[in-house]
Amino acid sequence: MSNKIVIVIAGFGAVGSFLYFLLRNYNPIVYTRRGSISPYEVSFLHRNKNIITFPIENINLLQNNVKKIDYLFLCSKSYDTKLYLENILRGFEVNNLVLTQNGLFIEDEVIPIFKGKIYYLTLTTGMEFKDNKLLIYNPTKSQAVLTIVSNNSTGTESSDFRLCWDERYCVLSYSYDHLSVRFSKLILNLVLNVVPACFGGLPWEIFPSNPEAIKIERDLIREIIDFMIRQNIKFFNFRSYRLDYISFFYRYCPFVIFKGIYSSPTILKFIRDNRVPSFYKDLILNKNITEVDYYLGWYKKFEQYKMPTVKMVYQQIKKMEQSLKG
Repeated sequence: MSNKIVIVIAGFGAVGSFLYFLLRNYNPIVYTRRGSISPYEVSFLHRNKNIITFPIENINLLQNNVKKIDYLFLCSKSYDTKLYLENILRGFEVNNLVLTQNGLFIEDEVIPIFKGKIYYLTLTTGMEFKDNKLLIYNPTKSQAVLTIVSNNSTGTESSDFRLCWDERYCVLSYSYDHLSVRFSKLILNLVLNVVPACFGGLPWEIFPSNPEAIKIERDLIREIIDFMIRQNIKFFNFRSYRLDYISFFYRYCPFVIFKGIYSSPTILKFIRDNRVPSFYKDLILNKNITEVDYYLGWYKKFEQYKMPTVKMVYQQIKKMEQSLKG
């Protein structure tokens, strides 16, 4: 495999460190606001049991002697995407940009400042980075779906993406229907994530004793599903995540059954592999701002469609963020 391709990974949390592992044969370079990157281990788990571990050492940081970047993977938080890109473009020529953030319409912030080819890599991998260990949960569900969102693009240019990685640990797929992939992934991100943060707790703490929170969760997902149907946005079935089945469940399941499922801490922990949701971690544990503008704030672009629960949850998270600022 050629090492002449220059790959830069900007941002080195869970996604960035996972991509570094997947692309390690290209000797990628890291851009980070930290002074250095410590060696770490990638551990692939199945049902929370270690099945294989890889050590990652000697991580190279981006230096000024690099002039041209073939592929820039932006792995920062959504709200830092534009800042990271602007900083890199000041000193380096970039041919291809790959966005990896959760949420919607981040490309709207990027297209005005980057005129090259822009890809979107949608990851369904369950992972957590802590104590210099990257934990990958249930790798059999791990998938990356590539779409393209370049200026005036038809989407067919996805075939120009020339990078390969070991698909034993993350299957690389392609799709020309960007909105289908992004909205479908949004639903996966929202389930058991945002609503519990509104109530200041974890899913298995909040939902079992709070029918109001359960109803808000169901209504939130249903409003987005109904919006997709009205907009003729199809459901994208990821590896092990059938969005057509999930949408049917949220739209038609009787509330008494829905409530029964959401009232079981055991089921809720199983669905999330006992992982702490990102919104709870950012907002409650770290007392930081969240990516809610990209998860839910997009509703303001479609004001002709009424999504009262989306609006309510969005405003509640924003209110909680404001309280952190004192």
